[in-house]
Amino acid sequence: MKRLSILLTLAFVAVATSVSAKGDLFSGEGYSRTYVSFSEVSLNWAKGQDANEVLYPFDSNITLGRLKSGKLFAALPLHIEYGLNLQYMYGDESTSILGVETGYKAYTLSVNAPIHASLNLALGKVALTPYAGVNLRYNILGVQTTATEVGSTTTNTELRLFDNSDEKGAAGKDAWERFQAGLSYGVSLTIGPVTLGAGVLTDLMPLVDRGEDNSATLSMKTISLGYSF
Repeated sequence: MKRLSILLTLAFVAVATSVSAKGDLFSGEGYSRTYVSFSEVSLNWAKGQDANEVLYPFDSNITLGRLKSGKLFAALPLHIEYGLNLQYMYGDESTSILGVETGYKAYTLSVNAPIHASLNLALGKVALTPYAGVNLRYNILGVQTTATEVGSTTTNTELRLFDNSDEKGAAGKDAWERFQAGLSYGVSLTIGPVTLGAGVLTDLMPLVDRGEDNSATLSMKTISLGYSF
């Protein structure tokens, strides 16, 4: 995550110094922004954190999205930001016990609808923008695979995390929750059309809800690079 932060910062500086000058993005009615973000993911389990981190090894996330804004009050630098994004969360882990090699992989695909209030502290083409709001997520699909290798034989199993049916490979009654709502907050720095941001997202609803013995909530620490127009 630290290495990725450095790379994004360098990219931000390079693009910001090469773009042509343009007007103040925050002096009009609002702006639009496309962005890519990278997140460090944490699944916070009520119990059995170590075992579940191996079995469901989510640790990273990449998001592509579009954000729009509009002024709340004509005389104040308060905006409302809203948009949609597509999120891919993934990770892998492996163990070795008594000659048995086991690999675990998992991924989810989700769509998010962030809604934020932001304070746009702008001076010309430079702006510092703290924001806070809510994030609504719908989990489209999720898969966990286990590959067990004993000698020259490998056995693969697949579990569809959000499938609550009785079909083979479905999680059934232990299916994860498709809908989540959470809080998001952070700050962004805009120079010209280029924006570098950092934020935190904490879900208020569990991603896994199997009672207090085996439940989990999701949180993310995010950095993003965007282009406003």
